Amino acid sequence: MSNNMFSGLDTALEPNQSMKHIPFIEELLAAPTGKDKNGNVVLTTKDLSRILGKRRAVARAVNKDFTLSFFHKIFGSSKYVSSNHPF
Repeated sequence: MSNNMFSGLDTALEPNQSMKHIPFIEELLAAPTGKDKNGNVVLTTKDLSRILGKRRAVARAVNKDFTLSFFHKIFGSSKYVSSNHPF
């Protein structure tokens, strides 16, 4: 699985995890459903969760060795839904 699930391909497809996959970035930027107090469009935790779930499903489909450790399931998801995370 990619260390950067929002912007990078699974490590089985792209070992160099510094490489960004532009379609993933474009999809993420097109996904916001929330608005801030000034009416600006913002990504919500629900948006991030939906995209992350999709990335994991794709990774499972294309990488027969895909696994998530308990640590990755808990920490990997929580780092994206922190209310202090700058988006």
